Amino acid sequence: MKHYADQRRTKRHFDVGDEVYLKLQPCRQTFLALRKNLKLTAKFYGPYKVTRRIGLVAYILNLPEHSKLHPIVHVSLLKKKLGNRNFTSIEPHEMTEDG
Repeated sequence: MKHYADQRRTKRHFDVGDEVYLKLQPCRQTFLALRKNLKLTAKFYGPYKVTRRIGLVAYILNLPEHSKLHPIVHVSLLKKKLGNRNFTSIEPHEMTEDG
């Protein structure tokens, strides 16, 4: 059974300084950006820089100071940023408390 489960898994490894996108459940993360239809919100937010690695599966991200997210995240919630294009899924004014 483990053999079949491992066929779809990929090894993920990030170095300090890499830029990654953070996967969040959009229906539960309403404090990031309120939308009319929560099913159409973005799944990945960022890019954020990796500041430190903890053990084999945890990383500390350089999140904005006003973010309500915990900076330590599991490797399964991260996706490496590829290319030089700068695309942010959240505008800075959308992450403020007053909306």
